[in-house]
Amino acid sequence: MNTTPFDLVIFDCDGVLVESEPLATQVFVQMLAEYGFQLSYEEYLRKFSGAVISKRLEVTAQTLNWTPPADFLSIFDQRIIPLTESELKTVPGIHALIESLSVPICVASNGSRDEITLRLKLAHLTEHFGNAIFSGLEVPYPKPAPDVFLAAAKAFDISPARCIVIEDSTLGVTAAVRAGMKVYGHAAFTPSESLREAGAIPFDNMMELKSIITPNLISLAPPAREKS
Repeated sequence: MNTTPFDLVIFDCDGVLVESEPLATQVFVQMLAEYGFQLSYEEYLRKFSGAVISKRLEVTAQTLNWTPPADFLSIFDQRIIPLTESELKTVPGIHALIESLSVPICVASNGSRDEITLRLKLAHLTEHFGNAIFSGLEVPYPKPAPDVFLAAAKAFDISPARCIVIEDSTLGVTAAVRAGMKVYGHAAFTPSESLREAGAIPFDNMMELKSIITPNLISLAPPAREKS
């Protein structure tokens, strides 16, 4: 009989496993500056954390009343890949957290499968996740819809109610809540209060999260009694 309260931990990628959001924001803001638009790096990072790049461009173009060139996204990809390969960093403490878990884990992100795979490889996390990767681009609707989280739970044949999600954006938290999953929010680029209002239990760093969830992910069965 399973005695753990949760059977699957689902990690977002950007901002939870790796610090890729600042790199994407850097490239995006620089490209907009080349077209004459000066945007705040900090404001953009907070506003679009977790959103797919095409959605970021769509919303930004509407706000600026601007029609972006057809090759904007392809140029973005050409710039972000080498920057990611040279400067991507893991979120501090993530290796220790993952190694402390005793249940299956997977990644569910709005990024493409190729993007997720590359980031896991660069962060030396591939061995932990293998092919347990779920992309918001491979389901009907990306986050904030619950589709990618529900796809992960279905693939593992685990009830959403027995899944934990680790997120860092209100977009992702909303998706997890809609999926009926318990969610913890990494308050790196999104304020704790915003994460809490979206439905997450906020935390400041991975060591704090480890102390919160690890006791819930180990066997609750009583220890074997010593022979008298």
